Amino acid sequence: MVRGGIGREAVLKALKEYDRVGRDAFLAAHDFKRARQFYVQHKSKLYEAKAIANVAYRYEHGAPPDPPISGGQADANRRLGALGFTIVDLVPDTIDGERTWRQAVWSHLQARKAGGDRVPPPQSLHDFTDCGEGHGVWLKEAFAAPIRNAGLAKGVLDTGSHRSDILTEPSVLYPYPTTDGRQVDSDIDAMKAAAELRLPIFVLVTPTPCPEGRVARLAWVEGWDDHSSTFLLSFDDSPPEQVLTDDRSDEEPFTLTGSGSRHERRSVRVRPEQSRFKLRVFQRYSARCPLSGISVPEMLEAAHLRPVADDGTNDPRNGIPLNAALHRAFDAHLFVFHPTTLEVVTRPEGPTLAQLGVTTPNLRGLARQPHGEALRWRYDEWRRQPRAADNPSGGRKGQP
Repeated sequence: MVRGGIGREAVLKALKEYDRVGRDAFLAAHDFKRARQFYVQHKSKLYEAKAIANVAYRYEHGAPPDPPISGGQADANRRLGALGFTIVDLVPDTIDGERTWRQAVWSHLQARKAGGDRVPPPQSLHDFTDCGEGHGVWLKEAFAAPIRNAGLAKGVLDTGSHRSDILTEPSVLYPYPTTDGRQVDSDIDAMKAAAELRLPIFVLVTPTPCPEGRVARLAWVEGWDDHSSTFLLSFDDSPPEQVLTDDRSDEEPFTLTGSGSRHERRSVRVRPEQSRFKLRVFQRYSARCPLSGISVPEMLEAAHLRPVADDGTNDPRNGIPLNAALHRAFDAHLFVFHPTTLEVVTRPEGPTLAQLGVTTPNLRGLARQPHGEALRWRYDEWRRQPRAADNPSGGRKGQP
C-alpha cells in the first residue's frame, strides 16, 4: 500500500520537469507509457495523470511509491483532484465529457505552440486522438444520447490545395465527404450529429505552399444544405447560437439594413458573414441559378440585392443565387429585377439577355422570392445608375 501523500508543490515540480525535458524523455526516464485515458490539465497543457502523480510522490518523499500509484479515479485522479488540478478524460461516456476533452486538446495545442514547442501542432493532435492519419472524416462511435443512429465526427482532413480560405476565414463552406464520386452517408450523418450536439471538430488542412506541413484548426459545424451538399464550418471559441438546417427567414422580421459603418464593412465586416450568407441563400432558393439553370455549387455565388457596402443586411431575402458571370454583371448594373413583375430588365443599349446568358428572364419559378423591399431598393438604385456608354466601368467604384 502506498504510504504518504503528495503536495501541490511536488506536483508542480513534476510538471516543470515534464516541460523541461519533453514528453517522451520524461516518460522514458520514469518508466511510464503514454496514457490512453486520463490527463491532468495545467495552464492549458495536458500531462499523463498517473506519471505525474508518481513522479510528484518521488519529489515529495525522495523515493518512488511502493507499490506505484495506480491510474484512474480511485488513486492518481483522486490525489491530483484533491490538490485542485483538473483531470481530463480522453475516453468520456457523456456528451459534456466529449466536449470538454476536445476543447482541452485544442487548448493544449495552442499552449504548446505559444510556448515554442518544436512539435508541429497537428502531430500533437495525433498524440491525443487518431486525427492525423488517413483521410476524410474521423469518427467516434456514438456512446450516449445516440443521434441519427450515427457516430460522431471528431475531425476532417482537407488535402485540397485550393482551400486557402480555410486557414484565414472565420467561416467556410465545406463539401460533403465523398468516396469515388459518391457521398459517404455515414460521414455526413456524423458531421450533422456533431453539429446538433454542439461538439467542436478538428480540421487538418494541407495548404499550398506548405513549408510547415498540415495546419490544425478547431471548428463548429454551424449548418448544412443538402441541395448543394455543403456544410458551414465556423472557427470560433464558442458554439453557434443555432444550427442552420433549413430556411426559416420568413418567420423573422425583415430589415434591409444592418451591416454597420462603411469603414468597418470594407475592412473587416464584409467577408466574415459571406459563407454564412451563401449557405442561407442556398437553403432559401436552392443551389441553382434561376436565370441560367446552372446548379454546380462551385459555379454559384450569393448576390446581395442591397450590397453590404451600402449597409445591406445578410438576410437571405436580400440575396439571390447567381452563377459567377451573372453575379458580376448584376453588380455592374447590367440588369435588374423588376420589383413587381420579377422580370429581368436590361438597358436599351445592351447587353441583351442572350448576350448575358439568361435563359429564364424572370424569378417567378422560385418557390420563395426575395423580399419586395430589397427588390425595390435595387431597382431604384439601378435606375439612378448612368448608362454604360457614359460610365464604361458599368457601376460605381467600389461596388462589390
